[in-house]
Amino acid sequence: GRQLAATLQEAGVAVLRLHGGFFLFPDFGPRAAMLRSRGITTSRELCERLLEETGIAILPGRAFGRPERELTARLAYVNFDGTRALKAVADLPPDTLLDDEFLRAHCGEVLMAIDRLCEWVNP
Repeated sequence: GRQLAATLQEAGVAVLRLHGGFFLFPDFGPRAAMLRSRGITTSRELCERLLEETGIAILPGRAFGRPERELTARLAYVNFDGTRALKAVADLPPDTLLDDEFLRAHCGEVLMAIDRLCEWVNP
């Protein structure tokens, strides 16, 4: 989750990492001017356009009690084979930090989606 949050932050998206799950809560507010120029002013519009234009599905912040015009969303990063990743981690020496190569090998679709989202938010 930390790497995903860092990647989004580098693209100008603020991120609140939720504890106890595979979720991030990105705030696209810092990119509001660019989004407005594309006709996006609500979290619902943000999520609909992101899905239409990239195939990435996230849920609008409004669904979680946030104001409609707040450009927030909930992003789940669960599109990977957890059993395979856990087996690979078990084969590593204790205290091994998981590097980009490991994440790309075991969570490649998630990282690709985050990269695509960052490209979309920074046309």
